[in-house]
Amino acid sequence: MRKAVVSSIAILALSTPAWAARDPHERLIACYEEKMMPATYEVEKRLISPPIRKYVRRNGRIELVEDPAIYRELRHEIEPAYKLLVEIPCD
Repeated sequence: MRKAVVSSIAILALSTPAWAARDPHERLIACYEEKMMPATYEVEKRLISPPIRKYVRRNGRIELVEDPAIYRELRHEIEPAYKLLVEIPCD
């Protein structure tokens, strides 16, 4: 009994899958591959803190230093991600 089950499973695994069997009247027109395209965003920078200049005493001298401005990026989605069909050669 066990041998029959194992052999039937092996035969099913080696047989042609159902999706590969084609209708004899159909013909292949083109082949495609799905390619995922990323979402498109509009980025806006909003100023949080402007640059700050200050004098600092170091090593016996006075230096003028600047702390850079701080920005916050706001992202607005323009177009969501989508799948694109790209034509490929049929082998």
